[in-house]
Amino acid sequence: MSGSLHAWYSLRDLESLADRGVTLRGEFAIELLTRLKGLLHSAAGSVSATLDFEQRTDGWLGVELGYRADVDLVCQRCLEPFRRGLADNVKVVMAEASALPAVTPEGFEPFELVDGRFQPAELIEDELIVAIPLVPKHERVEDCGSLARRIAG
Repeated sequence: MSGSLHAWYSLRDLESLADRGVTLRGEFAIELLTRLKGLLHSAAGSVSATLDFEQRTDGWLGVELGYRADVDLVCQRCLEPFRRGLADNVKVVMAEASALPAVTPEGFEPFELVDGRFQPAELIEDELIVAIPLVPKHERVEDCGSLARRIAG
């Protein structure tokens, strides 16, 4: 199903999606994610995501989120920009704040609905923010720009 990742869905909408086992897919510009772009060197690029909804036998409304994005970060070793791929699959159970118990099914993260509504782009942005390394740096020291120039010079 092609639903919007930027649309708001009510709890009733989500339950309907889960009952039918719907998958939402999409791609959108990183520049639309205001909280994320403040952590990046630039907001260039896009994120693609898939959300698989399910009504679990234990009563939970479950979503499996898969995402992939390439983001521009600043290396904290050489202070130069570099591109880093972020990708993951995350399992989430959703409920309103009043119905969210302290314990969720193993392997699932809890997600609290805001005013009984859900916007997939918010969950995607949350997961991308968490995926950014605390100290971004090139994978290999040899890839650092200032270090490479010092070694060559």
